[in-house]
Formats: sequence, structure tokens, C-alpha cells
Amino acid sequence: MIYGLDVLALPLEEAAKRLESAGMQFTVQVLLPPKCSKENFVGKNVRKYVVRQQMLPDNKMSLTVVYR
Repeated sequence: MIYGLDVLALPLEEAAKRLESAGMQFTVQVLLPPKCSKENFVGKNVRKYVVRQQMLPDNKMSLTVVYR
């Protein structure tokens, strides 16, 4: 991981900007409440926040986000 590149608790949009600026590739995994799907949130004002970041072996980062 790039030293000091911490995007925890940031909105996904801001985290993505920082990672892209640093040249870091990343994937996003959404963590939803049980019995919910992304379709439950369509048309709603949803904020996405990073709750976990993990460095992957191929020098990519995996972000887990939640909806609020």
C-alpha cells in the first residue's frame, strides 16, 4: 500500500479521487443490510462511505462501502 493513503470513513467519491490521483487501481464492494439489494436504494439520496480498505496482492486496493 502507498504509505499514508488512508481512505477509511471517506465518501466513496472522495476516496476514488484520492486513489486515482495516486495511480492506484481499486475495486468496490457494497455491504448492504440483509434482505436489501441496490435496487432498494434507486432514486434515493444515498451516501456511500468506505468502511474497509484492503491491499490486494496485485497492488490494487479493495474498498468495502456502506450506504447511509
